[in-house]
Amino acid sequence: MTSTSELQARLQTVRGHYRISPWIQPRDDEAPLLRSWQRCRDAGMREHERISFELVSRTLLATLDDEHGALVRSARPETERLAQALRGTGSAVLMFNARGVVIDRLCHEAAAPAPLLQATRKGVNLAERCVGTSAPAISLAEGVPYLVGRDAHFFDNVRPFFCVAAPIDGPDGRRLGALDITSYDQVPGFDVFSLVMDAAAAIENSLFQPGPDRLLVHFHPRAELLGTPMEGLLQVDAAGTVTGANRMAARLLCTPRSALLGQAFCALFDRRLHGLFAQPSRQRADLVEMQTHVGLQVMARFEGEDAREGLRQLLQADSGSAMPAATTAAEAPASLRTLECQAIERTLAAMGGNVSATAKALGISRNTIYRRRQEAAGPAG
Repeated sequence: MTSTSELQARLQTVRGHYRISPWIQPRDDEAPLLRSWQRCRDAGMREHERISFELVSRTLLATLDDEHGALVRSARPETERLAQALRGTGSAVLMFNARGVVIDRLCHEAAAPAPLLQATRKGVNLAERCVGTSAPAISLAEGVPYLVGRDAHFFDNVRPFFCVAAPIDGPDGRRLGALDITSYDQVPGFDVFSLVMDAAAAIENSLFQPGPDRLLVHFHPRAELLGTPMEGLLQVDAAGTVTGANRMAARLLCTPRSALLGQAFCALFDRRLHGLFAQPSRQRADLVEMQTHVGLQVMARFEGEDAREGLRQLLQADSGSAMPAATTAAEAPASLRTLECQAIERTLAAMGGNVSATAKALGISRNTIYRRRQEAAGPAG
């Protein structure tokens, strides 16, 4: 790749490879591939160099289980299902950490070619700086699912490998690793891209767990898709603030995941948390119909009883119903008072400083907002 004409010729060759199977479609966006090639060249790599698949140091290898065991265990139900489905194909199912190191491999070893087994051992570093362009390297660097085979690889001696990968992000959007299916010297005759995409979504969703300080909101226009990789998922703290979102939530809410974090729940849906959780859980319906801020009607299910009870108490306190009349702000628990103020300030910000809209969203009076803010500010002068 020493000239523009050579680059274009290679791109044409790559496009041709993706037309040899009806299940392998030409990609819409070649920019991530071009950027990967350019990064390799900028790092001084040359296509004809021979790549060996080396393990990371013994010290790092010894820490893989401790550092990434939780991710591997969360992914195992999906990776085991994939490996079982692919047992007759000679393919390997791989999990990578964010640095590009193999942290788990599942395959039917009797059917897998020796070069594939050698290259995908646990602890092998397949980062871009080590093996050049590959699907997991692009997924980790660009944050997109990608397919790389044959001439799309940067180095000549890795071109027999065919790999499809998708990034795995945590609820807070932090890149944790990637899921990959790799085969050797063959183009899969099935829709490997969809398999990886669906499994990666299921793995990401499994990382959302309810807890004492967080509530999970499952939502989708079709109730039957709740609990599947197609559902939107939000993680909401006791102040009603979004602290986690999956990819489908971003799509359904037409908002980037990074922009969802820190948003008030009531800024995204037409239902107030006060209205949803003011009643004991046994009196609430399992499914709630809501409208998103972009007008989409969705069905929602809430998970996390501990968080729901804490949220119910907090919201009752906001409306003045949880504290006896004689209780003063100074007598209220400090942590609860802090959460109340945080909920008010975040909702105010989401409502553009409109006190009336904030009061309506939280189900409290304007006077309560003024009083809480004055208490938080402390005595005047």
